[in-house]
Amino acid sequence: MNLEELNPQQRKAVEITGGPILIFAGAGSGKTRVLTHKIAYLVKDVGLPPDNILAVTFTNKAADEMKQRVQELLNMDVSSMSVGTFHSISARILRREIQLLGYSNDFVIYDQDDSRALVKMVIKDLNLDEKSFVPKAMQAHISKAKNQMISPELMANTVEGFLDEKTSEIYSQYQKALKTNNALDFDDLLLKPIELFNEHPGRLDFYQNKYQYVLVDEYQDTNKPQFEFIQALSREHRDVCVVGDDDQSIYSWRGADVNNILNFSDTFGEAHIIKLEQNYRSTKTILECAWSVVSKNTTRAEKKLWTDNKQGDKLSVIECRDERDESWKILKIIQDETVHGSFGFDDLVILYRTNAQSRVVEDALRREGVPYEIIGGIKFYARKEVKDVLAYLRLIINPTDGVSFDRIVNFPVRGIGKTSIEKIHAYAKENDLSYLQVLEDLGKLSVGAKQKKSLHAFNQLIHKFRNSYKGQNAVDITRDLLLDIDLQNYYENQNTQEALERWNNVEELLNSITDFQDNREESGLREFLEEVSLLTDIDRWNTSDKAVTLMTIHSAKGLEFPVVMVAGLEEGLFPLGPQSFEVEELEEERRLFYVAVTRAKKKVYLSYAITRRRFGGAPIPTTQSRFISELPEEFIQEEGGHQKQAYTKSFTRPSSFQKKSPSSAKFQKGDHVAHKLFGNGKILDVEGEGDSAKLTIIFSGNVRKKLIAKYANLSPLKTSAY
Repeated sequence: MNLEELNPQQRKAVEITGGPILIFAGAGSGKTRVLTHKIAYLVKDVGLPPDNILAVTFTNKAADEMKQRVQELLNMDVSSMSVGTFHSISARILRREIQLLGYSNDFVIYDQDDSRALVKMVIKDLNLDEKSFVPKAMQAHISKAKNQMISPELMANTVEGFLDEKTSEIYSQYQKALKTNNALDFDDLLLKPIELFNEHPGRLDFYQNKYQYVLVDEYQDTNKPQFEFIQALSREHRDVCVVGDDDQSIYSWRGADVNNILNFSDTFGEAHIIKLEQNYRSTKTILECAWSVVSKNTTRAEKKLWTDNKQGDKLSVIECRDERDESWKILKIIQDETVHGSFGFDDLVILYRTNAQSRVVEDALRREGVPYEIIGGIKFYARKEVKDVLAYLRLIINPTDGVSFDRIVNFPVRGIGKTSIEKIHAYAKENDLSYLQVLEDLGKLSVGAKQKKSLHAFNQLIHKFRNSYKGQNAVDITRDLLLDIDLQNYYENQNTQEALERWNNVEELLNSITDFQDNREESGLREFLEEVSLLTDIDRWNTSDKAVTLMTIHSAKGLEFPVVMVAGLEEGLFPLGPQSFEVEELEEERRLFYVAVTRAKKKVYLSYAITRRRFGGAPIPTTQSRFISELPEEFIQEEGGHQKQAYTKSFTRPSSFQKKSPSSAKFQKGDHVAHKLFGNGKILDVEGEGDSAKLTIIFSGNVRKKLIAKYANLSPLKTSAY
C-alpha cells in the first residue's frame, strides 16, 4: 500500500500495529487520513479481514465518510466492517443479544423528549409534586448517575435526606418503566453492553474474538461507560488504537473525562505514543493565537501545532454596543467577505457559546435576506408532527411503548380526554398490563360509550398494522398509515400556515423513509426507527447549501470553515459561568475557545458587547473575555467601533441568493399529476388562482383529496397514469 502521501509521523502512526497506540492528533493534522489509511493497511498489508475491525467515531457522518474512504483506498467491499458511533455499535450488539437481559429485540430507543415524558409519568405515579421534582432536573440527575455508572441500587445506598431519597426512587421506577415499555434511553445504550459482558462472559469472549483490532476516534471525549466498553473488548488482545486531542476535550458536562486519554498508558499498558503536530488547515497566525490561549492550561500533554501555510491575517477583535450592534457588525463582516470579498456564504460560520445567542443574529440575517442554516435548533425528527408519526410507527413495532401510546391515542383528535387516559394508566398498573393491552377488554374500563368506540378503533388500527408490517417496506407502511388516519386533511382543515408547514414536514419524513429504503433495501421499519433515534443535527446538515452556518462551538467540533466568527466573548458568557471558576471548568472553557479558533482556515473574527440584555431585563455592563487578553498583541487588530456605523444598507445580495417567493405550477382542470403520498391522480376542479388555488384531485383507488397548490408538491404528468 502506498503511504508516500503521508508525513513521517502520520506514516509511523499507520505502520505501528502491535499493542496499544495513542495518537495525539491536533486540530487539522489529518487524523481522518491517518485512521482510514491505518484501517486499509490492516486489511491489505497485515491481512486482517474487514469484519474483524471495529472503528468507533463520534458522529454517523464521520462513520460514513470513514467507510467510504477505506473502500476507495482498498477498492473492495468493506461493508462487513463495523464502523459507527458508540451508540450505533452498541445498538447493533443489543439487537442480537438483549434477550439475555430480559428485553425483546424489538426495543425502542427513547430520545430526550421521550425520556423526559417517562420521568414525568413516574413522578406522577409516585404522587410527587413536579414543582419540587422537576422532570427535566430529575432526568439530568438520572443521566449523570448513568454516566458515572451508578445504578439505582447504588444510589439508594448512598442517599442523604428526603430529596436524595425521592430522586433515587424516581430513578429506580424510571428504569423499571423503561423495561416495561421495552425501551432504552441513550445512556442505557452504553450501559447495557457492559451489563451483558459482565453477566454473560461467553458473549464478551465472542466479541473480543470478533473485534481483533479496535480503533477509537475523539478518545478525549469518552465517558466512563465508553471507556469500560473499549477496555472490555480489547482487554485480551490489547490491539487498540485511540486518536484524540486533550486540548479539544469539551464534553465534561455529559460525563467525558479528559484523563481517559492522558492516562491511556496506565490503563492499557505501555503504549506507543505518536504526536501529529503539523496542521494543514489554518494560517500561522491562527495557530499562534490558539496555542497562546490553550497553553495556559496545566492539565494537558505537551505539544504545539505548526504549519507550512502562510502567516495570514491578524485576528479581528470587535467591540459592540450591545447584542443588536453585534448582530449588525456580523452582517457587515458577511457583506465585506461575500459581496466585496472572495468568499461565498457557505464559507462563513457564526459560532456562539449558548444556543440562546443565535436569536438576535438570526433575526438580523432573516431581515436582510442572508441565506443561513442553523444547527442545533429544533431537530427535524424532534418536531411535534414528525414525532407524532414516528410514535405510531414505534407502537406498531413495540406494543408495550407507553410513551408513544400516550402521544397518539388522541392524535388526530378522537375525543379521548385526559381523564380516560388516566383511567387506562390506572387499570394497566393494577393489572400489570400494557396500555394497548387494556384496550383489548374495554368492557372493564369505566369510560363513556363514545370513548370506548374511539379506543376500540384506535386499537384495531394499531393491530391492523402490527399484523402486516413485517411483510411491507417502511415506505408502504407509513404511506398507508397516513392515509388511514387522514393526517393531511387534519392539517389542511385547520387552514393555517403553521398547520400546512406541519404537513410539509410529514411529507419530508416520508421522503426520508423513501431515501432510507432506497439505500437499505434489506432493512425495514425497525432499522429506520433505530437510525432516526441516533441521528444528530450534524448528520442531517447539508454542506452543499450555499448559506451561512450558525451553531454552538460544541456542534462545530471536527468541522472547518474559511472564515469563523465567534460572538459573545464576555466574562460570564464565554467563558460561561461565574467569575470564580474551578480550575477544571476554566480549563475546559479555554479548550472550547481553542476549538472555536482552530475551525478557521483563513480568517477569525471575535466580537463582544460592552452591554448585554440577560434574562429579559435591562442591558447590563459586561467585561471583555479573559481569552482576548491571552491573545498575543502582535497577532490581533482591535476594532473599537461602537461609535462607528455598524452596517451599511448598501448590502446588495447576489441574485442567486435573493429571497424568492414560493411559486407553483399553474394547474388546470383535467391535468394529470403525481403526489408523493397519494400516487398519480387527475385534477377534477380548480378553485382560485396561483399558489392559493384549491385543487380537487381524484387519485388511484378512488381517493379524493382537496389540496392547496402551494403546499401540494405535485408533479405534472404528460399522460394519464392513475
